[in-house]
Amino acid sequence: MLLPSDLRLRLGRLAWQTTQMKRGLQKGSRRSKMFGSSLDFSDFRPYQPGDDVRQVDWNVYARTNRHYIKRFLDEQELSLTIYLDCSSSMGLEEEKWQAAKALTAAIAHIGLANDDRVSIIPVSKSNVPFLNKKGIVFSNQMVQQIQTYQTSVTEHFFEQLPQFRQRKSMLSFLISDCLDPVNVMMNQLKVVQAHQQLRVVHLLSERELNPTISGDLKLINVEDETDVVQVSMNRQVLQQYEERLQEHCLSLERQCNDRGIGYVQVSSGQSLEDIILYEMRKKGWLA
Repeated sequence: MLLPSDLRLRLGRLAWQTTQMKRGLQKGSRRSKMFGSSLDFSDFRPYQPGDDVRQVDWNVYARTNRHYIKRFLDEQELSLTIYLDCSSSMGLEEEKWQAAKALTAAIAHIGLANDDRVSIIPVSKSNVPFLNKKGIVFSNQMVQQIQTYQTSVTEHFFEQLPQFRQRKSMLSFLISDCLDPVNVMMNQLKVVQAHQQLRVVHLLSERELNPTISGDLKLINVEDETDVVQVSMNRQVLQQYEERLQEHCLSLERQCNDRGIGYVQVSSGQSLEDIILYEMRKKGWLA
């Protein structure tokens, strides 16, 4: 099960934090610094020519003989998008693919529980997106749809990402193993980031982080089967791999930070609770 019922209850008490709140198409449950027409009273201000006389508090006028307007806290909706990498490297290990889908479901559930407008974009031509849903009543439908998602060898995540961009999104999450060259990824991330807040969830499997293979091997790129390397695996080769992977991850994190893109690296071996309730909360992404 992607989201056990006890975890859903805990996630439902959280809310995504963002610095780029905008007025949505409908009211949400997020308090803004603006004033609007919700039922939550803020304060009074003196009446000014042009104000709606229906907002005059006549009880205050009766006591003070002055016209005052009631002000109420505005409520805005957050538009949240989750981009899921459906390339073949994500599905090479079942544990990793299940972790990616569970993360997608958890991020979306928090949004739905807060009346945010949620979209899930599996960057793929075969998987069906979950678009513009609002309200916790859509949580089960969301989970069921994510469970149908499959990876494909014909999909190239970062290459296709810009054409799937949701222009009206205010906060976006991107879930990927981020195995492309850093400069290629950053060029595409800049496109998606325009006019919204972007957060990258860099998901790697335990085998990718700590490989234990040995002997003479033929390594095949699962996303380009013409890319084949013959290698004799030994301690020195494994050490070089770990150093290059660490350099790759640090370079991506550094460039994301420079661009104002949120970044967190997680493992499929971590529990969903640890990733959401510790790693993401530590980043200040959750309230």
